[in-house]
Formats: sequence, structure tokens, C-alpha cells
Amino acid sequence: MRPWIQAYNTLLAMGAIATAPLWAVVLATKPKHRAGFVQKATGRVEAGHGSSPSPVWYHAVSVGEVMASLPLIREILRDFPERALWISTVTAAGQATARARVPEAAGVFYFPYDLPWTVDQVIHRLRPGLFITAETEIWPNCIWRLHRQGVPVALVNGRISDRSFLWYQVFRVLFGRVLSCFDVLCMQSEESARRIRAMGAPAQRVTVAGNLKFDQSIPDPVDQRAWRERLGVRETAAVWVAGSTHPGEEEIILRVFARLRAPHPELQLVLAPRAPERFDEVETLISRMGLGSARRSAMGTGNGTGSREVILLDTIGELAQVYSIARMGFVGGSLVPRGGHNPLEVAAHGLPVLFGPHMENFREIASLLRESGGAMEVSGEEALERDLSALLADAQLAAQLGARAREALLSQRGAARRTIEVIAPLLERDPWG
Repeated sequence: MRPWIQAYNTLLAMGAIATAPLWAVVLATKPKHRAGFVQKATGRVEAGHGSSPSPVWYHAVSVGEVMASLPLIREILRDFPERALWISTVTAAGQATARARVPEAAGVFYFPYDLPWTVDQVIHRLRPGLFITAETEIWPNCIWRLHRQGVPVALVNGRISDRSFLWYQVFRVLFGRVLSCFDVLCMQSEESARRIRAMGAPAQRVTVAGNLKFDQSIPDPVDQRAWRERLGVRETAAVWVAGSTHPGEEEIILRVFARLRAPHPELQLVLAPRAPERFDEVETLISRMGLGSARRSAMGTGNGTGSREVILLDTIGELAQVYSIARMGFVGGSLVPRGGHNPLEVAAHGLPVLFGPHMENFREIASLLRESGGAMEVSGEEALERDLSALLADAQLAAQLGARAREALLSQRGAARRTIEVIAPLLERDPWG
């Protein structure tokens, strides 16, 4: 075994021992962290001993990465129908999304803890012909042991955020060795390509393929009247959807909403917190601020009754459809320093996109939307109220901004095709053959 991977495993063991009591408490008190624990800890995947030809193992950590990967996954399934596709995720929500959105997959499982024996167990059972990891999921034991076995390794939709780059620089010696094990690294942007080369990736293996998020399917038309009735939204209401919000943002959004209701009584708010475990907390906050509300989950699948000031979207997978009835959309995680969330789902519906100053995780996309005239960046509560007021006062302005946002999205499509052209040669050989 190489000295660098031995050093990594030594540090990993020391860290595991030191934090064992903390993890015991976390596992005992937080159900979401128990999801898939046995599979993560043992690496037991119900895959027999692989298939012939050897399958593709595609890793996407959670919901966002799975959704962004769908265009590329579709290309793989279409171009290589003889290859079984296995998808791993880290979170339970990622598991559910992968099962629902890729029913053709041979299986969906939890990514193993990055320990030699758990990783070896998965490799032994799957016998993959290609391992693909999305965005910034770089696990030294997994990558090294696949490489040692002769399994090609590809990074797709690669993105190196400011925070990640700082950490990778600190551990550059380790990650430089890991990155040398990759056969190809397909990055979202020139900046991410520059950063990963600076981290030690072989320059000749790095390519800029673009952002797969731009290739996510443009949403199919939905029955807007049915959705309005389902949510209890008046036909004449102007709907503001605030998606993927975090603590500290809901208070700002609700205060702005309450003030805007006076000059715009037709305004209704759909509020979708990012974390499901916060739904009760946010419902209490809405009530404490004196606003009427209803939870989407309490409405069933039939028509809603009456009208609600605030609709708490406490369901999974409906936000994209709910955007279809909105006048404008706000992207959460951006008024507080959380790096922001993907604004393209709003743009895909032809809506003006609003977000705060903290869009570090989507810097290139946010910049594109701003420069296209399809997005408004707000510095805080006062600016958010001012820009929303302008959009509510001028429906034509809102429509123009939404059209520009959608056009900007469409102009950047094609990353999935460029990526498949890079990784296709890796499937020409079978390391198990």
C-alpha cells in the first residue's frame, strides 16, 4: 500500500476513535443519520458478484446531485444499454430520488464509509467497469482501490467551491495523489478546472464540459388551475415561491411578505424550507408572526379549501411543479451564508429569479442569470422588499425578466453530451474481462 493512503487511513482511524462517543449520540438521537448505517458500515450490496459486461457505478451524494446527474444518466442508459447502472447516494432523500427518477437502474444503495474493507466489499460485489462520481465527492480509499483494481474513474460536473478549495489546499499532498488516480475530470467551468489542476490533477486529464444542471429537463406544462385549487391559491393571486430556505431567512421572508400584503392584498406566499426536520419549527414561526398558514401535507391530493396567506410546502418533490403558478421565485440559502441553492429550477419556469449575496456554490450560474437580466441579487431585507414590490407592480416586467432567465438557461445546454463523449472511451475496456 502506498505511504500516502496508509497515512490517510491512520488519520481516519484516529479520527473515528476520537469522535466515536459523539457519533454514538448522533446515531441514537437523529434518525436521519441512521438511514443506511448498516449498509454504509458493511459495504454489503445485494448485487451478487457483478454482471457481464461490468456495470457502471454512479455516485451522487444527495437530491441535488441526483437531479443534476439525470441528463448524463439518460445518455449513459441510451448509449450503453448493455451496461447495468448502479447508483449510490449518502442521504435517504437521495436514495428516494434516485429510485423514483431512475427506475431503470439495476440498484440504488448507500455509499460505503471510506474504509478499506467496506469499499473492497462493494467493489467485490459490483465489479464495476467504470466508477463515476459527481461534483466534489472525492473519497481517497474508494478512488485508490478502484484505480488499483484497474477500474476507470471519472469525475463529472466537477465543482471546487471556495471553501472546498481552501481545505484541498491544506491537504494538497493527499488530494494530489488521489486526483492522479482519475482517468478524466470533467469540470463545470474554467475556474473549477484551474483549481483542480492547482490541487494536483494531471492537466491533460482535465476538461471543461459545462454544468449538467443546465441540461436538466425543461419542466413539462402542468395544469396550473389544478395546482392553484390543490393549494387553495386564488385565481387572481400573485404567488411568491421561496424555495430551499434556511434558518434566519424565513423571518426575513415573512416580514417582507407581511409588509407587502398591505399594498398587494392579492399576494400569497409558498414557503419551502430546505430541511424536512424544520417543517414544524417554520410552522410555529409563521403562527408567531400572526400569519395564517396551511401545510401542503394536510391538503391531501384533492382541492384545497379557502385561501391561505402562507402555504408551507412540507412535501418532497413538488417544488418544481409549484413554481409553475408563481409570479417570481426566491432561492434560499443565499440571504444567510450557506452558499445558495440551484436557481435554474426557477429560471426553467420562466420566472424572475431573486437571491441574496451568498451564492458561492452557484457563482457561475448566478452571474450568468444576473448578466442576462433574468435575476435580481438582493443585499438584504430592504432590497428584497423593494425588488418584489417592483415585480408585483409591473407584471410585464416580471414576464420580461423570466423570459431572459429561461433564455440564459437554454443557451448553456449540452454538457451531458460533451461529458459522455469524454467518458465513453473508458467503457471500451473491461477491467474484469
